[in-house]
Amino acid sequence: MKAALRKGIKHVDVVEMEKPSPKAGEVLIAVKSCGICGSDIVRIQEDNPKWDQVVLGHEFAGEIVAVGEGVEGWKVGDRASAAPLMPCMKCDKCAQGNYSLCKGYSFIGSRVQGAFGEFVRVPARNLVAIGNLSFDQAAFIEPITVCLHPILRLDNLLGKDVVVTGAGTIGLLAIQIFKAMGCRNIVASDVAEGKLEMARAMGANILCNPIKEPLEEVCARELEDGAHVVFESSGAAPAKISAMQVARGRGAVLLVGTSHAPITFTGPQFEAITRKELNVVGSWMNYSAPFPGTEWKTAAWMMEAGLIKVDALQTHTFPVERIQEAYDVIYQNKELWAKVMINF
Repeated sequence: MKAALRKGIKHVDVVEMEKPSPKAGEVLIAVKSCGICGSDIVRIQEDNPKWDQVVLGHEFAGEIVAVGEGVEGWKVGDRASAAPLMPCMKCDKCAQGNYSLCKGYSFIGSRVQGAFGEFVRVPARNLVAIGNLSFDQAAFIEPITVCLHPILRLDNLLGKDVVVTGAGTIGLLAIQIFKAMGCRNIVASDVAEGKLEMARAMGANILCNPIKEPLEEVCARELEDGAHVVFESSGAAPAKISAMQVARGRGAVLLVGTSHAPITFTGPQFEAITRKELNVVGSWMNYSAPFPGTEWKTAAWMMEAGLIKVDALQTHTFPVERIQEAYDVIYQNKELWAKVMINF
């Protein structure tokens, strides 16, 4: 089968690999669509040779072409997406339904071969039905669950004011979720004007480019008493610091974006957490009990119901044979991009 494999920093080749066969409890999926995640972007560009050995890709959808022994409820021809986490199901964390905290997990697209190949093996318990969604649309289920995982830990959001920092794919999806949940004001913050215009189209009614005007000043002017919820998806240090400043007293700060550099708070900046009694929520992955969790069915339902629309977020689509071009769009960053999709 054809598969995309890294060959050094920022270089990806399409190679021939052995087609996998499903083991007991597994199915084999013919991949139709797979999105490039932020983690895939980092792994292709970082100086770590282990990424030359693993087929990446975990935001995918396709069609079942083979079923292993003992699989029930799924058959050849079924269309599906899948949760990429493979928890051990033996530890205390898994028994409690806290699968993201499992230390003995494996993961499709980082610890075992992923979906930037024509075929991928998937445990049947990880499968998610995609209904009438297209394969490209269904490949967005995984990133939507990343948003839903922390948001579903919040109280009723009807009439609340929200700030979303970072208008990449995750931030743009979060904006739509907050809009569907009845938030009153949705502030989108990003340093790219094109991303801010996308955020407006997704439902944000207040835009902020922090290079032009600090987020703190925009929120002080536009929100009555700060944000009830801040959804930090950029990973940027200034955004994480601002998040604590713009949240209102006893508000929630959802830390979703991954940081790749040290973050330094001044004393008063950090003290905002205690003085305002903020609820700071860390969110890692996207799973709950029963596995893979409410997030996954909810994501598919929200798209099918028209509450989340993803077509406009898919700014670029390439066949797997041109995956190097896909990564070049991202690394060169000369044009507006959000989700770059690989098709098979």
